[in-house]
Amino acid sequence: MKNENIKSVPMLVILSVVTCGIYYLYWLYKTTDSIKNFMNNAEINPTLELILCLFIPFYQLYWFYKYSRIIYKDMTSKVGIDNTEDASVLLLVLSFVGLGIVSAAIIQDKLNSIYSKMGTDNITSQAN
Repeated sequence: MKNENIKSVPMLVILSVVTCGIYYLYWLYKTTDSIKNFMNNAEINPTLELILCLFIPFYQLYWFYKYSRIIYKDMTSKVGIDNTEDASVLLLVLSFVGLGIVSAAIIQDKLNSIYSKMGTDNITSQAN
């Protein structure tokens, strides 16, 4: 059973470049939505986050910082991953110097590991 939230990191980069950033914006929306659903947090609004990223200068920097904190702290602990790393500042700096796509790739890789762990736990618990 394939988890729809697990996405190919190279395809994220390739599609973002080929579509001149349109796929990147789609990824931003879908990632915010999957974090909202995973954390069961009704306060997260993916549409508002996308609009703010589009129209507010530097909001995207805040987006990377805010959601990487959720990913590296809350989501990892929810699936039982012992996580001592926090790449929030690294992602913020990469985005600040124009490497937002690298930040997106790092976030997607971490999300893939979280969803993979969640999937294997579900399979293990269903087998018992």
